[in-house]
Amino acid sequence: MKVALVENFGSDFVGARLRFALFLKEKGIHVTAVIPQDGHKEVIEKSGINVIEVASNIRGKGLLNKFAYAKSLKRIVKREKFDIVHLYRLQPNLIGTPITFFYSESKIVNHVTGLGLVFASDSFKNKVLKFAVKGFYKLNSWLFRPHIIFQNEQDIDDLGIKKRVYCIKGSAVNEDRFQPKEITTSDRNHSLKEKFGVTLNSDDKVLIFVSRLLKQKGVIELVEAIKSANSNSQIRFVAFIVGWSDENNPASVKLKDLKARIHGHESDILFLGKRSDVDELIALSDLSILPTYYREGTPRFLLESMSMGKPIITTNMPGCDHLVSLKDPNGLLIEPKNINSIEKALGKVKEMDLEKMGENSAMLYRQKFSENIVYSSILELYEKIRK
Repeated sequence: MKVALVENFGSDFVGARLRFALFLKEKGIHVTAVIPQDGHKEVIEKSGINVIEVASNIRGKGLLNKFAYAKSLKRIVKREKFDIVHLYRLQPNLIGTPITFFYSESKIVNHVTGLGLVFASDSFKNKVLKFAVKGFYKLNSWLFRPHIIFQNEQDIDDLGIKKRVYCIKGSAVNEDRFQPKEITTSDRNHSLKEKFGVTLNSDDKVLIFVSRLLKQKGVIELVEAIKSANSNSQIRFVAFIVGWSDENNPASVKLKDLKARIHGHESDILFLGKRSDVDELIALSDLSILPTYYREGTPRFLLESMSMGKPIITTNMPGCDHLVSLKDPNGLLIEPKNINSIEKALGKVKEMDLEKMGENSAMLYRQKFSENIVYSSILELYEKIRK
């Protein structure tokens, strides 16, 4: 079987698809990463996965960019004759599906990794864009008959597509890297003081937030809630804010604005920027928090935290709510866009059995979201549609 995995960015392929590509390769499948020319070809090829670069970056501005991307992708699918072309995210799905349909005999898989900013609010502009996105997906489904993978059931309902849809929750994480790590209290305190200048008292709790710095990810609400909680609570919260801002994206939180909100609270709220040691930071934390009201598929950061045996706090939103178990509690659900709800959740932390909840997180991850479950489910789909 010959499979193409088509991603928006090379970095997304490395972070989210490379392990899956290696899983397929181990099963004897010939896998090709189709990515833009953005500097990630070498690292993917070094891992043993073939790479073909699309001449144009699909995320560039303007219609000419989209036509250039479509033209380049057309040449690739015509020449390579893949059995399956697996497209990730909105623009590859909507552009790559008709290209693959008309210029190859490949089976087509669309992967909806969340509905994003457009579905995050009901502004007039977003209502128009929602209508357009739903229309494009429905038209694609009707005309070109792709098989569509969703990461949660609510996204299926919201797009209103009925045929050839599959819910495979999450995209798994690198379980060699994101696994429980035993750290003694003294070692943790030493690491926090040495690396970040943080001195903990016995009741202090360390939180971690990891995300792109979009307004809809809830970072502003989180900062304000921590400031308020630390002024009113019996315990102190120290928060790692790990994130990166796209200054060209109007939905991004500007770094100067975020730092202005943190000013005066730098000993409690540590903005760390983009990091390559997220696993080590999660290990040093007591729990992970993502107060997002972005329309997530299934947030990778929360899955990483669960795989490492950490409790989570997140919003009662599609893509997030299925990560918190009521039967074997592993965290708390909060209301979106609500500073008070975050603060109330933080107020409950002192009474929570964080160790047991972390064990429940790890158990839930293994039962529903692990690499073996997610990757095997996608492979079963490949085998089914190829017949």
